[in-house]
Amino acid sequence: MSSPKCEGRFLPSEFGLDPARMGHALEPGRVTFDDKMAVRKAIEEANIPFTYISANLFAGYFAGSLSQMGSFVPPRDKVHLFGDGSLK
Repeated sequence: MSSPKCEGRFLPSEFGLDPARMGHALEPGRVTFDDKMAVRKAIEEANIPFTYISANLFAGYFAGSLSQMGSFVPPRDKVHLFGDGSLK
């Protein structure tokens, strides 16, 4: 009896947003997306078969705390703005 041939495929555990669509992100998130894109580039250059699955984020995760890291409820005393606070 012979074993069936298996094709290997890399399926990274990507959670959250697709880093390829986050070129406009501000610090501190920008660093994370840049790191993920460097890994993706290395995978693609090495011709490793891959599949990316992007689950995206739920607005409720950040909206409830007004995007304040480490909290799930709105702040009562102050809010941290990342970047210069200007709109795009």
